[in-house]
Amino acid sequence: MGDTKINPQNEVKNNWANIGLTLGIISIFFGFIGIIPLIGIVISAIGISKSKNLEGKGKVRAIIGLVLSIIYLLNNMYNNGHF
Repeated sequence: MGDTKINPQNEVKNNWANIGLTLGIISIFFGFIGIIPLIGIVISAIGISKSKNLEGKGKVRAIIGLVLSIIYLLNNMYNNGHF
């Protein structure tokens, strides 16, 4: 009665946001490898733009990934004497 089953095959996901968040978290530990935060910034930005088409799904995750990636990219640049 009124039981609605959630079909995981019909669930809409923002994989770009998930990957961006993952790269942001990886940047915490491997931020000294400058390409990882840089890729995290690009992927998170794509995740934010895709969230508009997916009714905002994954937007917060993409923003968190973007912020983490930016912080650790700037940290890497500062440690390597670019500032």
